[in-house]
Amino acid sequence: MSRPVSTKALPALDASSKEKTAASVWVVCGAAIGLMFGFGPLFFSVIGIFLKPMTATFGWGRSDVAMLPMLAMAGTALGAPVAGYLADRIGWSKVIAGAIALFSMSLGALALTPANHVYVAVVGFLIGFLGAATTAAGYLAVLPRVFDKRLGMALGFAMIGTGLGGFFAPIAANRLGVMMDWRHSFAVCALAALVFGIVAHRLLFRNVRIEKSAGASVRTASLEAGLTLGEAVRGYRFWLLAVVMFVISSAILGGFVHLAAFVSDRGLGRDVGAQAAGVVGAGLAIARVGLGALLDRVFAPFVALVSFGIGAVGFAIFLTDAAQMPAMIVLAALLLGISTGSEGDLIPFLARKYFGKRSFGSIYGCLFGAATLGGAVGPFLYGIAFDRFGSYTVVHEVSCVACVVGAVAILLLGRYPAARAGDEQ
Repeated sequence: MSRPVSTKALPALDASSKEKTAASVWVVCGAAIGLMFGFGPLFFSVIGIFLKPMTATFGWGRSDVAMLPMLAMAGTALGAPVAGYLADRIGWSKVIAGAIALFSMSLGALALTPANHVYVAVVGFLIGFLGAATTAAGYLAVLPRVFDKRLGMALGFAMIGTGLGGFFAPIAANRLGVMMDWRHSFAVCALAALVFGIVAHRLLFRNVRIEKSAGASVRTASLEAGLTLGEAVRGYRFWLLAVVMFVISSAILGGFVHLAAFVSDRGLGRDVGAQAAGVVGAGLAIARVGLGALLDRVFAPFVALVSFGIGAVGFAIFLTDAAQMPAMIVLAALLLGISTGSEGDLIPFLARKYFGKRSFGSIYGCLFGAATLGGAVGPFLYGIAFDRFGSYTVVHEVSCVACVVGAVAILLLGRYPAARAGDEQ
């Protein structure tokens, strides 16, 4: 007697060929819109715009306000595994719907922020923890259940949402900052997260069908090839990937959060800072669309070497007199965006290549968490460095070196394991 197929897994589209194609397009669009108006763009991409106004309101140092994105990223790192655990039991539809509502509420709570460090810390953590499923950890987890042959392309196009959101959100936040104070601006962001989150949810899940055919059992069995999480953590490759992604994420996302403040300190004005922050989002879009196709043709560690090296060039520009020119600031921001955008595709691709599909979800979740923790620590360390040295020069130097070291270290992963060559067919 065959084992019944679990309805906990989201799966293939059950319709005619044309209907499948149309539904697939809407699924990707839903994921892209969700990522565009999720945690990344509507909080992490705009917090840098409001960093200086918030410090002025409370009379705090920048490291005090930088605690907000740090704890939010820490919350995301912890919330992503919890979201996956719940999704295995009640389904991604309910988990993402709840995350949209709770993320919007916690983001709106920033509009009521008093000059209280505990309040800022708690709200910051809740924004990340409750909004974890509005990140790639949530929306992209649905796509492998829907796509087979063109999964990489689907992931790349869905991640355009993060890039577009990262491009437009800082510019929109800067405009809001001119029309209203930062409190009302956060309220507007919360409303946008709720409204467009609902739209994304409807587009995504009204086009997903539960697979009830015997073919689902075959697909489930195919997932058994590869390493378990326990086997993976006993090897050096898992920890090498985790450390490299932590370091790169810490350096680049720390630089991104403080980018607007760095530009302002150079006397280039708020508009240049907002444009530079927006260009980081453009870099994200470029990296995530192009990298998927590139990874299918080029050895992935070589791709990582180049992308992390590009980040080092961006920091090098910040350390020269060229940083006085708006065009060079924008170029450096674009390079940082391309570098950090590569992580979104590199982590799942490398995890699947080196560890297989047997425990892909848990292994990917841990590596995603390591990168997220890096993004949490980076902005805080940048704030401490600025308060200690009075400029970002030292931390930019360290970040440049970190990108170079990470680029070289990733080559130590070595060749793809031959034992899992058949798993990629």
